[in-house]
Amino acid sequence: MSQEKINAAKAALEYVKSGMCIGLGSGSTTKEFIRLLGEKVRKGLKITCVTTSFDSRMLAIENGIFVTETDAIDEIDLAVDGADRVTKTALLKGGGGALTREKIIGYNAKKFIIIVDESKVQHGVLEGEVNLEVLPFAAPLVMRQLKKFNPKIRMAKAKLGPVISDNGSFIIDCDMKIDDPKKMESWLKSMPGIIENGIFTKFDMIIVGMEKGHRIL
Repeated sequence: MSQEKINAAKAALEYVKSGMCIGLGSGSTTKEFIRLLGEKVRKGLKITCVTTSFDSRMLAIENGIFVTETDAIDEIDLAVDGADRVTKTALLKGGGGALTREKIIGYNAKKFIIIVDESKVQHGVLEGEVNLEVLPFAAPLVMRQLKKFNPKIRMAKAKLGPVISDNGSFIIDCDMKIDDPKKMESWLKSMPGIIENGIFTKFDMIIVGMEKGHRIL
């Protein structure tokens, strides 16, 4: 694991206080945060966590962190998650297929912190693979409407057929250059059959881990 990811996770850990409910994101950088959080818990930190994926849930439990469900909490004090691409005003998430739960947790948190390494930072226009969670029934229709973005159903590598999300849906990957992230996020969200899209425009801070320390984007 790169030192950049570890340093980003350490910086986010400074915002965790005893008694908080923490939303745990998914991905390689967030895994470092969960492991470090587990060390704090073993030293006496008292927190409750909700998770954005089965992967994060299992890792949190392995590290001795108390995990509950969203119906058992009053609010999420802090959510910490990674990203695939970031600019100062928007980011792309969903490479791991957990984008819907990531957005639900992140957008409902009182404070939403993104942690990345330098390789994820883009300057200027947000560009890359935009991931969509789509109802299987609607997938062919959605793909026709998004034909100019070269949509592809993500196929599984360890099983036959498409990747199935934690919500039982398909993941469609599109190639996009996004001039107006908020407008594109809203447009994709309005399309029947798309449950959620991986364009995130609501967050409080992006922490970029470096070989020595970190910086705020």
